[in-house]
Amino acid sequence: MAFRKQQRAARILFVTDLHASEITFRKVLSAVEIYEASILMIGGDLAGKRVVPVVAGAEGYTTSVGGEDFVVDESGLPELVTRIKNLGQYPIVLGLAEYEVLAQDPEGVHARFLEASHAQCDDWMKRLAAKFEPKGIPVYVTGGNDDFMSIEDILDAAPWVINAGEKIIEVVPGVEMISTGFGNPTPWNCPRDVPEEKLLEIITTMADKLQNPKTAIFNLHVPPHGSGLDQAPLLDTSVVPPRPIIGEVASVGSTAVKEVIERYQPAVGLHGHIHESRGVQKVGRTTCVNPGSEYTEGILRSAVIDFTKKGELLNVQLLGA
Repeated sequence: MAFRKQQRAARILFVTDLHASEITFRKVLSAVEIYEASILMIGGDLAGKRVVPVVAGAEGYTTSVGGEDFVVDESGLPELVTRIKNLGQYPIVLGLAEYEVLAQDPEGVHARFLEASHAQCDDWMKRLAAKFEPKGIPVYVTGGNDDFMSIEDILDAAPWVINAGEKIIEVVPGVEMISTGFGNPTPWNCPRDVPEEKLLEIITTMADKLQNPKTAIFNLHVPPHGSGLDQAPLLDTSVVPPRPIIGEVASVGSTAVKEVIERYQPAVGLHGHIHESRGVQKVGRTTCVNPGSEYTEGILRSAVIDFTKKGELLNVQLLGA
C-alpha cells in the first residue's frame, strides 16, 4: 500500500446520487480529507424526490415522514426539519389554509419543489466552494437524469465548483474527462431521460474530440447495459407508479453507454443511477465503477480512483461511511 501511495499523483473521490440528503452531503465534505483525495467529483442526481408539508396548527407542527406521523411544538421543529432533509426531502412549513390550497394545486407543488431544489443546490455549491477553494481542491459536478435542467444556471454560476456536464476537461495531467447526466428512458420519464440514439450522439460528440480516449475518464451517469453495474428490481409498468416485482431483477443500463465504452475503451467509466448495483467491473479494458447510493440511510457510498504522474490508472477502490 505504501508503494502505491508513493506512485500516486492524483486521487479522485467520486460520489453520486446524493439526492439532497443533507447528512450524506456533510459526509462528502469530510471524506475528501479522510481519504486524502486531491480532486472531488460529484455525479448526477443532486435533487431530492419530493416536498414534505409541515403544517402549523393548534396542536403544533404536523407531518408524515416515511409513513410515520409526527406532531412537534416550536422547540421540536428544527430537529424535524433536519430529519426530513437528511432523508433527501424538502420540508416546507405551511399554515393550514395554505396547505389546503396547495394540496389541490399540482402546479403549485411543482413550483415549490423547484424552489426548494434550487435553494438546496445553490447552498451545496457555496459550501463546497467555502470548504475546498482555500485548499485548492478542484470540485467537478454534473446533473443527473433526475435533475431538472434549471439547475444548470446554478452550477454555471457557482464559485470554484466546475460544471462538468457536456464538457471535455483535463482533470489530471494527460487525463481528459467527458461527462453527461443524460440517461436512457426510465418508467418515470425523468427530466434528462432521452432516447438511446440521442444519448449516443451526446457522448460521441465529446468522445470524438478527445486527444487520447484510452487514457480518458467517461463520467456517464447511467452505467453500461449488462455490465453488472445496472442490476435493478424488475418493474411492473402496468400500474402507476411502477412497482418492483419481488425477487426479479433486470439490466436497466444504457446500450449507448455500453457501445461508446466498448468503442473508445477509456481508462475509467464513472457511473451511478442504479443505487443498489454497487461494484467495479471491467468492460473490455475499461474499469467501470458504480459506488452505489444509500442516501436515505445517511450512508455515503463512494470510490477513489488513483492515477500516476504519467496519467496511468493505478487503482480503483470502493469506500463507504
